[in-house]
Amino acid sequence: MKKSVEIEAATIDQAVDMALIELDAKKEDVEIEVLNNSGLFQQAKVKVTAKENYAKEIEEFINGTLDKMGLSSRATATEENGTIMVSIAGEDSSVAIGYRGDTLDAFQYLALTYLNEKKGTDKKIVVDCEGYRTKRKDTLTSLAEKLAEKANRLARKIALEPMNPFERRIIHNALADSAIATTVSEGEEPHRYVVIIPTAVELKDERPIKNGSKDDKGHSHGGKKNLKGKNNQKKRPEKDEEVADGKVYRGYFTEAENFTKAQPQGGPPKFKSFGGNKKF
Repeated sequence: MKKSVEIEAATIDQAVDMALIELDAKKEDVEIEVLNNSGLFQQAKVKVTAKENYAKEIEEFINGTLDKMGLSSRATATEENGTIMVSIAGEDSSVAIGYRGDTLDAFQYLALTYLNEKKGTDKKIVVDCEGYRTKRKDTLTSLAEKLAEKANRLARKIALEPMNPFERRIIHNALADSAIATTVSEGEEPHRYVVIIPTAVELKDERPIKNGSKDDKGHSHGGKKNLKGKNNQKKRPEKDEEVADGKVYRGYFTEAENFTKAQPQGGPPKFKSFGGNKKF
């Protein structure tokens, strides 16, 4: 698309209309400079320059990136109150979202870098896909409120998992006016996380617990431990212990080192004598 054209016509209005057609632009999207007014022996001449359309450029930039990724989804961009809003939609939009929106975050970072370095502007950009940002905001807002109540019930700080700046901001905003909890961010990127601090109770411990690692009684959620060990095995019967029939079974060695099978007995064992009539 041409950025600027000079057009001559019988009148200024005609020249401007012709320039807009050539630039494929609307009148509010261009700057008009009158070079000559129409007169008896001359035509009107205007210079029409298209204003920088950052939203259109970002739209083309992201669509080019989607093409390189082999995705059929398309992006559309508009500018609202100084923020460029980009929406991606298509059959393979889930790939454009990525795990917990990490691909969307990458698109957003690339678009910001493009504007800052190539265009010298610091406009804000929000890249969304199929309403994911809105759904994620609702989920995190609900989570923040529930964890604030839990933090007060346990009288402990609760540390959330690492989040990107967009998601951390949601947690902070959700509890900004809370009467029972406040929030702080700790750690370094990309492992920076939010800590929810109860304000309506006295803390039992300054150390935060990780969300999901403790229940209301402070016990681990890891489930019952496997107690199959030496101390948990079924106890084996002691040697010469009575068995189910109530009899004792014993054995002994003869002088020839031959084992003689014991006979079931109801009382003390009786031994055979060897070489005489003596009894043991």
